[in-house]
Amino acid sequence: MIRTILLFALVLGIRPATALAGGEAAASDQGPPSVEQDHRVNINEAGSEELVQLPGVGPARAQAIIAEREKRRFRRIEDILRVPGIGRKTFDRLRHSIRVR
Repeated sequence: MIRTILLFALVLGIRPATALAGGEAAASDQGPPSVEQDHRVNINEAGSEELVQLPGVGPARAQAIIAEREKRRFRRIEDILRVPGIGRKTFDRLRHSIRVR
């Protein structure tokens, strides 16, 4: 039965996940959020006030992030590991709250 639904969906040009879900695609299937919808902090542009709102980041760590990005911009969120005082555990807490552009 599922095989038939998937084949029928492919013939009609519908993505199989959408066909099995009953029609409409879920919000997570619509691609990444727009800049207006993305509430993560851009660590290449954020000021100290924004950075201290991140989990595990206080004023001293916020200044360390700013100092590090002035030396070399962050190209990936993992680059924040270059900042003294930010290790793997802190990064794991931050990863869903930060972005780079």
